[in-house]
Amino acid sequence: MRSLIENHIDDFLEILTYEKRFWKDFWDRLPFKPITENYAKRFENFYDKLSKISRNELTEFSHVYEEQKEKLKEELSIRIRKNARNLELSREDFVVYLIAGIGEKDWVVVDGKHEKVIVFDVFSLWKKGKFSQLSDAVYQAVVHFRHGDMEGDYYDKSEIFSKLKEEITKLDNENLLQNICKLLDKNVPYYNWTGFYLMDEKEDGILVLGPYVGEPTEHVRIPVGRGICGQAAATKLTFVVQDVSSETNYLSCSPHVKSEIVVPILRNDGSVFGEIDIDSHFKAPFDERDTEFLEWIAKQLLVRVVHWKDFERKIKIAYLDSYLSFILNEIVKYNIPFDVSLYVHHDPEKVPENLYKIWRIARKLRNAKVHKIVVVDNVDEQKAEMRANLGGFLLSYQDLQRPVPEIIRKMIVEGVEEISRVLFFIHHNATRLAQSFVNTRIITEYVLKPESNVNTILYAFLTGITAGYSGSFNRAMFFYYTDGQFVFQKALGPRSEEEARKIWEAIEDIELNMSDFLETVSKDFRSALESVYEGKIIRQDEITQYLDGEPHIVAKGDLPKIAEEFDIVNEFAVMALKSGNKFVGLLLADNNFDRKPISDYQLAVLKDLGNQMVLVLENKRFLEAIKEKAEIDALTGLRTRRSLEEFIASSPVGQFSVAFLDLNEFKLINDMYGHERGDEVLKKLGKCINLNIRKEDLAFRYGGDEIVLIIKSVEKEVVRKVIERISECFARATELSFSTGVALYPEEGDIYKVLKLADERSYKSKITGKIEFE
Repeated sequence: MRSLIENHIDDFLEILTYEKRFWKDFWDRLPFKPITENYAKRFENFYDKLSKISRNELTEFSHVYEEQKEKLKEELSIRIRKNARNLELSREDFVVYLIAGIGEKDWVVVDGKHEKVIVFDVFSLWKKGKFSQLSDAVYQAVVHFRHGDMEGDYYDKSEIFSKLKEEITKLDNENLLQNICKLLDKNVPYYNWTGFYLMDEKEDGILVLGPYVGEPTEHVRIPVGRGICGQAAATKLTFVVQDVSSETNYLSCSPHVKSEIVVPILRNDGSVFGEIDIDSHFKAPFDERDTEFLEWIAKQLLVRVVHWKDFERKIKIAYLDSYLSFILNEIVKYNIPFDVSLYVHHDPEKVPENLYKIWRIARKLRNAKVHKIVVVDNVDEQKAEMRANLGGFLLSYQDLQRPVPEIIRKMIVEGVEEISRVLFFIHHNATRLAQSFVNTRIITEYVLKPESNVNTILYAFLTGITAGYSGSFNRAMFFYYTDGQFVFQKALGPRSEEEARKIWEAIEDIELNMSDFLETVSKDFRSALESVYEGKIIRQDEITQYLDGEPHIVAKGDLPKIAEEFDIVNEFAVMALKSGNKFVGLLLADNNFDRKPISDYQLAVLKDLGNQMVLVLENKRFLEAIKEKAEIDALTGLRTRRSLEEFIASSPVGQFSVAFLDLNEFKLINDMYGHERGDEVLKKLGKCINLNIRKEDLAFRYGGDEIVLIIKSVEKEVVRKVIERISECFARATELSFSTGVALYPEEGDIYKVLKLADERSYKSKITGKIEFE
């Protein structure tokens, strides 16, 4: 057999060695007449189109072709000759010419000297991004040529089938078989008759014609075993016949039919329900992609048609308990439309109960619908996807095994922010009254225990204010009262929108209650939010109208300074904690991230927990302890003298240096400019210290303008560098300086002696202007 495919791409790419003004001459001189002449005649204004080809684009194509031509040559030969008999290649009445043409049409048929020539423009195929599918495209051209077509463009079967799968999963069950036939007939060029044969329910061994699209057929009833359809039913195997004329057991439906593929539809018990039958007017058009696609359809029908009554029954009896019913009824109020995609195993007994519940919900709610149903082969591939305009959510097979409350929790914790917000709020409404009462009682019981500690108690109250099973505020802060101001002490809540999406398991877990929190939280726990507001205060005279001991909703514009200081974006709630006429502290809470108006219920929770806090703080005599143990000085942002005393009392181990810093001429600043200016200087000093000490070092405000540094090194150069960085920063910020004395521990004595030596050396430093060591 002579060569069927002639590759002349290299010859045509020689055009790149010519200037564009000579491209027409190049084409006319090509030694492939009359093929090139006849090819050019197939296009209007051929030479004009030739001159408009991008040289850069054609050059890029040439590089790709050069890299892959040997591989493609082998693939082409194998692909075509695989079906040599069906395509009647022995007739030798055509040849395929591979060229680099004008990129307009993938292939056209022209007259050659002795035969027909399928001129295939590989450049056109490359422009569509399908160069790697050249062998498939050439084979397809030959199939269409045998059908009588004289030109065509490559269609990617894989893409067609992928799109059709998506469309089929979205079809309603009503008239499903008929609509599948219509889809296939419309979208697959070589499917010329598409239909279903179904087993007769009354007479064994007979296939009855079902829905179809195409020419009418006289074969309305086919015995099992007779014809290609009957053989597929008898063997329960897919039959692919590329040339029906070679098949002895073939029932002719039409003289136009050249090939046929039949796929049986089997029930879960292995019996035959029916089959899909495709007739084609093309010879040898089918390959493994057709088989896979049609067998995929047969699997989808197991759920949608074959066993639908079993699935329908299980959907209807899926139990929606009172909790889930409440959630669903509340969701309807928000009118958020969403689609549900279900991935279901074909055996109804192996489908999780929760998937049936979701299926029922999607059919029940007016704002939901079943978007698509996909039948999967493996049990653990089952899942449910929910998608709304706001975002989507996926429940895996493992998720579907969980109890409903756990699934709701997962959706709250991992879902898109807006949807999580809605679900969280609904869940909070479902449990709030009973849970709020329970949590208040649990905290009170904990307080009465001798091992209770102030840190845990404060966080427990803040948890009650913020947790979804209680107050449901986004953030909550506690300030202690001292000397006419409320000083920031504790806080709980996310720091940003992004963090707000990650709802903490320790707080938001619907199975976690306050008792669990109190048992697991460390007494040394510290919220990350607190680092943002350390040292901040609210003066009593700033909020006079809100200090009656009742919770108040405050608009951002009413207290703009406080709103800005604590990054409040909307309204917030404040409540002064009072014991009689004495202030104990202040609570501040907001809905900073879900931006919801503060509800009456939230105010009630705030008031209840706030009053409980007053009782706890008073009865346990914690108020003074909180003030004394406040770690951070409100003015400088440094640790307090009380913290230094605790450090000294702890009998520190290891080596370190103690530096004593004393501001120069600080009294003069206060006398000349007032204490407000002096406070500014101290703030800037504190900031410079915090910016320039190392992570392991400690800084304390000893008193007034005196600072003590614990520098975890006894090397003078290390200590000197730390202090000089602080000094340079402070000088830039204020044009002021400080004196520094340094002593080494334990080299120069116990901690008390070392502290005294450092203090004494700071006085010497005022005279020398240097950092004074021993």
